[in-house]
Amino acid sequence: TNSAPPAAPPTATMGRLVRASALVAVGAAVLAAVLLGAGLVEPPAAAGAWSQSAWRWDRSLGLCAVGCDGNALKHLPADLQADKEVVLKAVHQNGLALKYAAPVARADRQVVLRAVRQNGDALQFAAPWLRRDVEVAVEAVSRTGEASRHVDPDLRSDPQFQLAAIAGNHRALASAPPEFREDRDFVLKAVSVNGLALGHVAPELQADREVVIRAVSQHGHALQYAAAPLREDVEVVLAAVAERGHALQHGSPALRCDPGFAIKALSMNGTVLQHLSEALRTDVAEMILLQIKPNGPKSASVPYVQPKWAPFDGLVGADGDLEALLDMLTVKWGLPRRRSLLRCGFSHCGSIVFSSTTSPTSTALTSS
Repeated sequence: TNSAPPAAPPTATMGRLVRASALVAVGAAVLAAVLLGAGLVEPPAAAGAWSQSAWRWDRSLGLCAVGCDGNALKHLPADLQADKEVVLKAVHQNGLALKYAAPVARADRQVVLRAVRQNGDALQFAAPWLRRDVEVAVEAVSRTGEASRHVDPDLRSDPQFQLAAIAGNHRALASAPPEFREDRDFVLKAVSVNGLALGHVAPELQADREVVIRAVSQHGHALQYAAAPLREDVEVVLAAVAERGHALQHGSPALRCDPGFAIKALSMNGTVLQHLSEALRTDVAEMILLQIKPNGPKSASVPYVQPKWAPFDGLVGADGDLEALLDMLTVKWGLPRRRSLLRCGFSHCGSIVFSSTTSPTSTALTSS
């Protein structure tokens, strides 16, 4: 006989109702946050209207709202704007929501640290004593260099604070008092912790050879901020290339066409190849193909076509394969015979591996 299915236990039915109610509440919170944050609806204007309004805020709804849009904190009642957990969640989503927090929250060190780590400009809304706090100020400026303008004036005049800020963000020097950007001794220290700070120093210091070498040795791309004559200086450009091969793109066109310079640069860092002149890159590709040709595709080697944008990378064999290739280029370019240079620190991008052979004419490139 057919019998009706047993009714669901009351506890199971109640559980489903609770879960459904929770989903509806979360959906309402998300919708409220989106509408309020976008300014599509306005909450009740009167302070006492919250309890009689359909916009009945409780703590869980407030947490959901600021989790979706930190600026929803603006529309929460005063007790939630002073609630540490609610404010922490708001500034985690948008550091600038600190603006809408109660004074007690803006004077809370944990809250302010969370806010400036999300957006350094949130420092402007912190309590005055926290704008004098070294850790808070350094965090803010490291995140947003321009936040230096919100730091307490006494702290901004401290060289140690400025160095700590510059180490985290080179743009901090742009917002520092002008005397720091013109002080040679300070600039030498600044570019030693962050070479890119060279872009924010006085023009006469960008033309100072010692300052520029210090900067490019810390970060090769600082070469772009050096005065034009120093971007033609072989020692300066090689110092930048030694730190970062792609820095050659900031060197002068004359150096990138110079075979003698190219040999030195390739010996230091293979990635400079893509920034050499078209003619020099063609010669390098020709030498590589000459090394491949004797073995051909029937052996373990495969022809290698050098894209114009690709770096000359690969693992260097133990028997001087790189030296052999550079020696071949030296002959082709009519340069004085090379002495054995320091082995190159080519980066390995997984495209080429030099095989170990003793003869330059039989060296093969194998695919990896």
